[in-house]
Amino acid sequence: MTINELLAPDQPITWLPWAVQYFFLIGLAYGALWLGAADLWRKAPDSRLQTLAAVLMMAAGLVAPIALTADLHQPARAWHFYAQTRFSSIMWYGAYLLPLFSLLSMGLGWLLLRPALASRGQGDDAIARLARLLCLGTWSSESWLKPLSLLAALSGLSIALYTGLETMVVAARPLWHTPWLPWLLVISALLGAQGALLLLNRVLAGWRGQTEATLLRQSRWTLALLALSLLGWALFGGASAAEASALYRLDPSWRLAAHWLLLTLCLLGALMLVGRGSRRVQSWRLWGLALLILHLVWGLRWLVLIQGQLAPKYGAGVYLYQIAWGPEGVLGILGTFGLLLALLVALSELVLTPYPHPNTDEAR
Repeated sequence: MTINELLAPDQPITWLPWAVQYFFLIGLAYGALWLGAADLWRKAPDSRLQTLAAVLMMAAGLVAPIALTADLHQPARAWHFYAQTRFSSIMWYGAYLLPLFSLLSMGLGWLLLRPALASRGQGDDAIARLARLLCLGTWSSESWLKPLSLLAALSGLSIALYTGLETMVVAARPLWHTPWLPWLLVISALLGAQGALLLLNRVLAGWRGQTEATLLRQSRWTLALLALSLLGWALFGGASAAEASALYRLDPSWRLAAHWLLLTLCLLGALMLVGRGSRRVQSWRLWGLALLILHLVWGLRWLVLIQGQLAPKYGAGVYLYQIAWGPEGVLGILGTFGLLLALLVALSELVLTPYPHPNTDEAR
């Protein structure tokens, strides 16, 4: 009898948690851009929604490329994308699409914030003087908004496709190699932006009930579409769904993460169905919805990108992964979110003037 022994040496993962941060933050950026740009074309635009979308797209759009650069392991090698031509590489195209998106989103965000900057600049304090300086004059930017919003929205679409395709193109990982993946990343990114804007509307000065009602209505449809898309992937995802099923059977950490996400999805659905209640109940419901949405969107990326690497490209079994405490792990995640929070605070100080919370009779 001949015995063939199969060895599967443990290999470190190559995409670190920095990649999760990039996929999460860039999704918030282009999701907020789409929401803000779409509101410009409504018959009754919501200035509060536009301001919040601009704050989120600018903050997340600045932090996301930093996380991506850190995930290159040697950030200084990013210049190789420009020094060499690689038409067959998705990441080579992304090296040009991402700076273009950053430029257009920053420009659109600035135009959306100019009215708020002008209003904030009416004071005499140092922040007011800085706000007046950032307005770059008193000229009207109204005629530039819609054309730039179209260009920025198309650029956001290119980034959404790029981030999905750079993962989908890895044929050695069946979990990733499916056309369902870019769609799931896009629809979950839009849901994440809606959740983040719901949270910002509550946290930042100037809460508006109509803005909250609009975002809640939109997020219900987006969550339903995401749930149906996940079901469609599970039923018709082919090799990708089969790989997920194998990981579910073989890897306890994958199984735990999958159960956690399904529980989050069910809790979100239940909170969406909760009707009217007291002011306190509605406030807690909103906070729960926003935080659970962000948790679901971030967790989905962790499950796909990090847990998905625990299946060897070639070999048997699963790898073991223990997150590091340093910059390549927990510290990197906390630092990225800390930078995002700092930018959100700085931008809100420039464009939002505190005033009393509206009365509870306003439509929610």
